[in-house]
Amino acid sequence: MHYFVYTVAAWTLVYFLVGRRFYDLWKPGLIGMALAALVDYFGTRYNLYLYPIGIIYIGKLPLLHLANVYAATILFLNWLPREWGKRVLYTVYISVLFLTVEAVMFSHGGIVYPNWEIWYSYFLIIGGLFVVAYLADLLRRTTLTK
Repeated sequence: MHYFVYTVAAWTLVYFLVGRRFYDLWKPGLIGMALAALVDYFGTRYNLYLYPIGIIYIGKLPLLHLANVYAATILFLNWLPREWGKRVLYTVYISVLFLTVEAVMFSHGGIVYPNWEIWYSYFLIIGGLFVVAYLADLLRRTTLTK
C-alpha cells in the first residue's frame, strides 16, 4: 500500500509541476530509472537491501518502485539549474529530500537493510543524480545538434 500511495503522490506532482515539459524529460527520466534499476539490481542481488512489500516484481524490484524512481528523476531534472555551481547545491539538497523519502519507506517496512546502513544511500543518491544530470546534458546536446 505504501508504494501505491507514494506512486500516486509522485505522479500527481509530475502532472501538476512538470506538465508539458514531460515530453522533454521523459528520455533523461528513463536514463535515471535505468541507472537506479542497475544499482538496485546489484544491491538486492548481494542482499544489501530488500524491498519486501511490493506487489508486482521485476526480478527483486517492485514495479511501483521503478515508477517512483522515474517520477522522481523527472522532478529532479525539471528544475535542474544550468550552472554547475548552482547544480551542485541543488543536487545536495534534493539528495537529502530523496534520502528522507527512503527513510520514511524504511520506517514503514518498504525497504529492509540486512547488510546496509541508510547513510550509505546518500552517497549513492548524490552520485547517481550527478551522473543523470551529466547524461541528460549529453542527451540534450545530441538532440540539439541533429
